[in-house]
Amino acid sequence: MEKVIYILGFYLVLWGILGFLVTIILGFLACCMNLNPMFFYGGLSLFAVFGIGASVKCAHSNCKNLQ
Repeated sequence: MEKVIYILGFYLVLWGILGFLVTIILGFLACCMNLNPMFFYGGLSLFAVFGIGASVKCAHSNCKNLQ
C-alpha cells in the first residue's frame, strides 16, 4: 500500500507542476487575446481531469507491474 501512495503522489506532484505552468500560459493567452473567462476555466478543468485520470492510470499500471 505504501508503494501505491508513493507512486500516486509522485504523479500528482508532476501534474501539479505542469498545471501551474498551464495556468500561467492559459492566463496569458486569455488576457492577451481577450478571451472569455470560460475558456480559461474550461481549459484548466480539462487539464485537471486529464491529469487526475492519467495519474490514476499510471499509478495503477506501475503498481500492477511491481507485484
